[in-house]
Amino acid sequence: MTLIFLAGLTPFGYGFIGVLLLSFLLAYLWLRSSKKGEQIGCLSVGFAALLIWFVLMFPTFITFSVIENGNEIAQIGLIVFWTFILGLVIYFAVSKNTTTGKKIILSFFKYLLYLIFTGLFLVLFFGMVYYVYLRLFTKEKQGDPVWVAFLCIFFVAVLILAGKGILIQNKEGKKKEKTTFYDLEKAKLKPESVVELDLADTKLKEFPEEILKFKNLKFLTLSNNEIGEIPNEINKLQFLIGINLSNNPISDQERNRIRKLLSREVEIIF
Repeated sequence: MTLIFLAGLTPFGYGFIGVLLLSFLLAYLWLRSSKKGEQIGCLSVGFAALLIWFVLMFPTFITFSVIENGNEIAQIGLIVFWTFILGLVIYFAVSKNTTTGKKIILSFFKYLLYLIFTGLFLVLFFGMVYYVYLRLFTKEKQGDPVWVAFLCIFFVAVLILAGKGILIQNKEGKKKEKTTFYDLEKAKLKPESVVELDLADTKLKEFPEEILKFKNLKFLTLSNNEIGEIPNEINKLQFLIGINLSNNPISDQERNRIRKLLSREVEIIF
């Protein structure tokens, strides 16, 4: 039976509806939890579907344009792209553990966005620099007001400062990542690099002796565990300046012992 309200659609119209339905399917499979009984909110699925649809509509438009033009190389590229999308749907529908796949996809899109924003940044930057060159050092833009050139100089300076700030922030973030650990096993591989160790909510029943090998440790978080006492050897961590032991079954007597055991310069949180 022919659907009357779809009878007058163009091929692109059918593609539009198909991509919309595909977006909802991908959004549902992406947000589907591995925990049974946990429901997905309609708003979350709708918002995720909108983002996916927005991303897929651009290649959909290109697909129909390429089909009309008949470029074989572009057609092969589009077949590979849509095969990848189909494989993505099958992967999320069949696989029980999609955490690794999600991380890879998110990393891909993260670096893709970085590449796009970097390209836009460079185009804007060199465009304004070129305009300033034409206006102040050639006769090509002599008819333009000079304040436009000075405005471009101001924005070029702002872009330079912004770019420098982003680079410094990324450098500091990478440096922090190298010295901050959230996994004891990974920290054991680089004991000299451990400056901050966060083992909160890791169901520890006793203080891990391996921590005593991290001679450069400054901040230690052991909150929300089942640790009842701290070994005397912890005072050998000469650079320790903060330890978080909150939400652990530590008695008042043990707390007093820990306070006497550690230096007054060490901030202790119970």
